[in-house]
Amino acid sequence: MSTRRTKTGATVRGGIVFTMVISLLFTVLLGSALAVDLQDPKFQTINVSPSASSPGSVISVTVTATDDVGLSSGVVGFESPATGIVRYVFLDYAGGNLTGSFTVDRYDPPGVWKPVYIEILDTSSNIFAATGDEVDLSAGNITISNPSPDITAPTFASLSIPNTQTNPGGKVSLSIKAADSESGLASAQVLWSNAWNSLQAFLLYNPKTGQLEADLYVPIDQSTGTYTLSMISVLDQQGNEYLWTSDSGPTMPGKDLVLGTSSKAPVAGFKDVYPGDWFAPELLFLVEYEVLGGYSDGTFKPKNNVTRAEFAKMVCQASEWSLTRPATGSFTDVDSGHWAYDYIETAKAHGVIGGYPGGIFKPGANITRAEICKMLVAAGGISLDSSGTNFGDVETSHWARAYIMTARNYDFVRGYPGNLFMPDSFATRAEAAKMIYNAYEYLGTQ
Repeated sequence: MSTRRTKTGATVRGGIVFTMVISLLFTVLLGSALAVDLQDPKFQTINVSPSASSPGSVISVTVTATDDVGLSSGVVGFESPATGIVRYVFLDYAGGNLTGSFTVDRYDPPGVWKPVYIEILDTSSNIFAATGDEVDLSAGNITISNPSPDITAPTFASLSIPNTQTNPGGKVSLSIKAADSESGLASAQVLWSNAWNSLQAFLLYNPKTGQLEADLYVPIDQSTGTYTLSMISVLDQQGNEYLWTSDSGPTMPGKDLVLGTSSKAPVAGFKDVYPGDWFAPELLFLVEYEVLGGYSDGTFKPKNNVTRAEFAKMVCQASEWSLTRPATGSFTDVDSGHWAYDYIETAKAHGVIGGYPGGIFKPGANITRAEICKMLVAAGGISLDSSGTNFGDVETSHWARAYIMTARNYDFVRGYPGNLFMPDSFATRAEAAKMIYNAYEYLGTQ
């Protein structure tokens, strides 16, 4: 099965396109060697050893399952009886079963940890997934004895918001000072609200600063006005919570957010991007998900051209690929010391780029709109589709016509007035942002 991401960064499980009848037809007409594996694995049993333990003990998890072709990997989630936090144990195929292990932490709450989720993958990427309510996982229950678990909530010290006044599309940086002497800080959530709307920020612990930190990117269509601080929640590694609300906690003056109406307020903290710019909503999304960034002077430079190396990095970050760093590079003009070496090699490994004759890549050359179409279609693993009305300036013989038409059919690109595309024109950073956003939910599916 394939996965396709939504614009919220989540993943959705793809449905089975062909039925068993079509699989059988492939087998009859093309031979068993070409038959398509469309069957999900079948779960059989789960076993844990030992089933009763204490801190420091290693728990082995074994899952048995069957599959027409072969099992690959899996994951089981065990839920804490005290906090509801789920610990995921990843399984590998070995000796006919899926196996994995974890060590009981000295802060783990005592009681029965129940497996509440299981996922099994085969070698064709078909997935079996179920909750403990859907299949019987009770044989995987683990009883943990722990005389001194972490049951103490973090201690809150302060919330810092240097810029409480901004505009829709703006950026608000915030940090929380807190302490937890046992399992340690994990995350926090801050909520502001008014009579009609709310704003929410999620903070993560930064070990370098010892604080919980986040940048809140205000949606461009967020209504203006004053948003009152309503809630602060701080969690430690075991899910113990410090909770402050405006109804029950001490007052925190100066922590409300005020959203104004200035059309010249910068978007995402870039002083050269404004709410009315045609690419601003897409750029805000990509910055929030760390796909794109700006320059040290606080600008985005939307009208600047994008180099081939820069776009390779953008595609890798949008696709969330693990970076590849081979000992020997693929291109003679990109050595291991080049700032984009890892991104270029990763894009090459995923079949997104091929370079030029003579084994060169031209990393510093500006990328064209046609080249972007090819890279996005390849990164999305999309089959070429040249159907539909052609752009008036894309000749049938153009090397990238099939990629351009495929990108158009998938709504990655829309062209210019007069049914023009300008395939050989250099793409600007604003155009690149728009195209990556349009293709985002398809990227990272390889």
